[in-house]
Amino acid sequence: MRKITVVGAGQSGMMVAVGLVRKGYDVTVVSDRTPEEIRNGRVTSSQGMQATPIAYEREMGLRLWEDVYQPWEGIEFNVLSPEDGSKVSSFAQRVGPTNGSPDWLIDSIDQRVKMPAWIYRFEELGGKMLYETADLPALDRYAAESDLVLVASGKGEIGKLLERDDEKSVYDKPQRALGLAYVRGMEPIKTRDHGVINRGLTWNAVPGVGEYFVCNALTTSGECDIMIFEAIPGGPADVLDMRDGPEQYLKNCVDVLKKFYPHEAERCQNIELTDDLGILSGRFPPTIRKPLMRLPGGGLAMGIADAVCLNDPITGQGSCNAAKFAKVVYDAVLNRVHEPFDGDWMQQVFDTYWEQAEAVVQWTNHLLDGPGPAASKLLMAANDNQDIADFLLRGMDDANRLMPYFFDEAAADDLIGRLTRRVA
Repeated sequence: MRKITVVGAGQSGMMVAVGLVRKGYDVTVVSDRTPEEIRNGRVTSSQGMQATPIAYEREMGLRLWEDVYQPWEGIEFNVLSPEDGSKVSSFAQRVGPTNGSPDWLIDSIDQRVKMPAWIYRFEELGGKMLYETADLPALDRYAAESDLVLVASGKGEIGKLLERDDEKSVYDKPQRALGLAYVRGMEPIKTRDHGVINRGLTWNAVPGVGEYFVCNALTTSGECDIMIFEAIPGGPADVLDMRDGPEQYLKNCVDVLKKFYPHEAERCQNIELTDDLGILSGRFPPTIRKPLMRLPGGGLAMGIADAVCLNDPITGQGSCNAAKFAKVVYDAVLNRVHEPFDGDWMQQVFDTYWEQAEAVVQWTNHLLDGPGPAASKLLMAANDNQDIADFLLRGMDDANRLMPYFFDEAAADDLIGRLTRRVA
């Protein structure tokens, strides 16, 4: 029986661990927090899971909330005027099961709900949890005891072993100041063409200010909405700091909405935090790192998920990327059978993942820099053409669908022409 050690009990690490233990592998997960500490701790992220990663979770037996939490009903996308917050472009799309088939499912489960349950499921299946901080001596020990070490957490000194990939990394400093708040009491989404959406996502951009999006989710106390702020660093919306305390933090969130996103402020007249730990702020440079980790003792480990592919959350792809990386690693381990998990294999696995992730990174970086001519044309055309809106929003599940249209103006013109003629 091959022994696998996974460092990090997050989306990617737990998916790989559960998937492999179900196939008879000897799997240990290393976490610096127990399930109880995770559940009772601070929120760690927002998350919107698309149809493809949801299918991967289902494949690994990890869709545990489908009887108690319904998927989103729709998505709305708005570009707003920086002068008065009016909608320059706005389009929406219904999502969810189509004709009884889970054709376009999207949902959001708080990591404080998801990860403890997955850890318990992993242990029920025979997996082993090890609660400790994974420092460099610990990594050497894991490598000596295991056939493969996967590192799904780049925190602390182990992150220094992951070399930045200068060819794939565009930025060396944060591009957005990030903030989020888990709240209840928010009014439903009211779209121009699709009526009321009780569960879903609105995504808003204000040139020169940043972005704000909000989505429905399941948290420890039930359903809620997650407010996610992406402010240009040093800009007028860069005011969120959780060190201000929960009450002032939420007030600052609402003040930003009133000033730059007035239609969203109208939904927030009666909101309150789900809990005092339901806020988060920070900033980081989007970075791609090389997957091979050469350990002090001479062994190898492989970085996966955010440890090697850290995107800005502006496109809402973090958990989706982690799940897709988990699926690639899971399949590659199963296909390796008896051969060693050497450095060449690790690089090949990453390269396979990069075939999916590269388009996500390009799309994300493009939005951080501000939509170019091609993307702007598509966004404006989607305002009046539902087929174009559908095309763009489904690209959230597979960013390769957006290529080359999001970047190439001639390709965008051709697509708009084809879809417009089809409607006519």
